[in-house]
This record gives sequence, structure tokens and C-alpha cells, in this order.
Amino acid sequence: MRLPFILAIAALPFHSTAQTEHFVEVGGSTLGPDLPYYSPNILTIEVGDIVTWSNAYGTHNVNGTTFFYPANPEGFTNGDPSNDDWEYSYTFTIPGIYNYMCTSEGHSATQTGRIFVLEPNSVAEPAQDLPIRLSPVPVKDHLLVETGDRRIVRFEVISLDGRTLITENAGQGKQSRLHVGALAPGNYLLRVVEAPERATVHRFTKQ
Repeated sequence: MRLPFILAIAALPFHSTAQTEHFVEVGGSTLGPDLPYYSPNILTIEVGDIVTWSNAYGTHNVNGTTFFYPANPEGFTNGDPSNDDWEYSYTFTIPGIYNYMCTSEGHSATQTGRIFVLEPNSVAEPAQDLPIRLSPVPVKDHLLVETGDRRIVRFEVISLDGRTLITENAGQGKQSRLHVGALAPGNYLLRVVEAPERATVHRFTKQ
């Protein structure tokens, strides 16, 4: 009689292996009003999940090759930047931390992304970082950067066309003071590089 055997099989635990697809919008321009971006630019996914990037507007690409990011578990890219209405999907099969960027000139100042690929059933720690604050804005001579307990490596002041104008290593403490008096009046980007391999970009105006 097969019925007890069938019931026993039905009682065994079932483990789903379904893939989840995550979507990232790509867009922006160094000329504004929106700077080049990936939205969202940080994802936490599981092994086997798919990430799909869609270009909303502008000339962009997705480049996570090991040439630019040798610490990536494996490389991925959709090729050269394009202003077409493109879509690119990649399946992540190796756990780890993946970084990527757009290689259009000047875009990597703001257009970077990071993907945390977890083993199934692992737990991601929620981020507890407080926002980075700049003051005064607009600034005349010295820009104060409040970073809290973040592990800051350096600060980079970047022009809107992608040129790095000031690079300064971070000191200790929850606040840093950058001398920007030599900059011409206008809009700039401050790239705050944290450990390990994380960066955020903030816009400020010099009087």
C-alpha cells in the first residue's frame, strides 16, 4: 500500500530555491539637475538572486569587473557606456561584497554601487550610520564635515566635470575641517571615503 509512503514524503520539510529579482534604476548627468546615480545604490541579496539595471536616461553602464574592483568575488559588466534604453541583468552565484560603477567620464564621483550577496538563511546587520553633515553651506574658507563614529579614510573635493581638486587624509575625531578657500566660487562635490571600500558623495557650494 503506497498511501503511508506518500504521506511520509509530503511531511518532509520543503526548501524553496526560487530566485528573487532586484531592480536598479540608472540615470543622471554631471550637468544636473540630478547627478549620475544608481537607485538604489546598495542592495542586500541572496546567492542565486538576479539584479536588473534599467537606464532611465543619460549615458551610463554597469562595470563591476575585477580590473577596477579586484576584491569582487567575480566580475560583471554590460560593456561600454550607452545612452540607449538598455537593460542588463546578472545572476549572483558567489557570496561576498561586490562594488561597481559607471565608467562615463566624471560619473564615478557619484555613480557607484555595492551589492552584499549572502548565503541563504544568513542575516545582514542593519546599518547604524548617522548622516554625514556639511557646514556652513554655502562655505567661504573652511568646510566642517561631521562624520560621527564612521571610519573615514580621506576626503576628496571634486569638480562637476570629474576632476579631483583636493585630496586630504582624514584625522581622528567626529568632525573634520577642510580648507577650501582657494576654490573658485561655484558648486562642488565632496567624496567621503570610508573603510572598508565605501564612499558617499555630497554637493556643496563655495562662495
